[in-house]
Amino acid sequence: MNLVRTQGVVLRYENRREADRLLTVLSPDLGRILVYARGCRKQSSRFLAFSQLFCYGEIIIKPYRDIYILNQAEVKNSYFNIRNDVDRLACATYAANLAEAAATTGESNAGLFALVLQALSYLSYSDHHPLKIVLIYELKLLERIGYRPLVESQAVSGIPVHPQTAGAVKRILDSEPVQAADIQMCPMVRQELNRILPLIIEDKLELKINSRSFLNLIT
Repeated sequence: MNLVRTQGVVLRYENRREADRLLTVLSPDLGRILVYARGCRKQSSRFLAFSQLFCYGEIIIKPYRDIYILNQAEVKNSYFNIRNDVDRLACATYAANLAEAAATTGESNAGLFALVLQALSYLSYSDHHPLKIVLIYELKLLERIGYRPLVESQAVSGIPVHPQTAGAVKRILDSEPVQAADIQMCPMVRQELNRILPLIIEDKLELKINSRSFLNLIT
C-alpha cells in the first residue's frame, strides 16, 4: 500500500468539493507537500481536527501522483489560542506563508519545521510581543535557509540601522531560538526590524508575501 508516516503542520488549505480540503503541509522529512483530506469538513470526520490551519500532528499518507492522500492523523497541537487574538493570528498566518515560500517539495528540513512549531507555540502560549516573535522567526529562518544577514556596527545586510538594532540582531543570530525569545527588543528596534527584514527577505527569496503588510498595523 506504500504508506508514509511523518509529522506535519498545516500551512494553508483550500476547500474542495462539498467536504474535502487540499492541505499544504510542512513535513520535517518531505518538506512542503500537498495532502488531500477527504471528507474532513464533516463534523463526524476523523480528519476534522487536523485539517485546520496551524494544526500539528502525526500523519500517515499515501502517495498519489504528485500529492498525498491523508490516511490517518493524530493531532499533537492545534495552537488554538492564536485564533483568539487578531494580532497573533496575523503573525501566525504570515509565519506559515513564509515557511511555505521557503520550503522545498521533497527536501527534508527538520530545522525549518522546528522553527515553525516554535513560532506557533510562542504566539499561542507566551506573553512575548507577537511582532517580536515574528521578527526573531524571520531572522532565524533566513539563517536556516542559508541567508544569514551580515551584521555590522550600524548596518544589517547593508541597510543602515541604529547600533542597538544591529546589536539585537547579532544576539538573536548567535542564540538558539529558545534563548532568542528572551532577548530584549524595545519598540524602536522592533520598528527598524519591521522595516528592513521584509526588504532583506524580498531580496534573498525574490518574493513578496502579501500577508506581511498586516504586520505594519501591529505596534
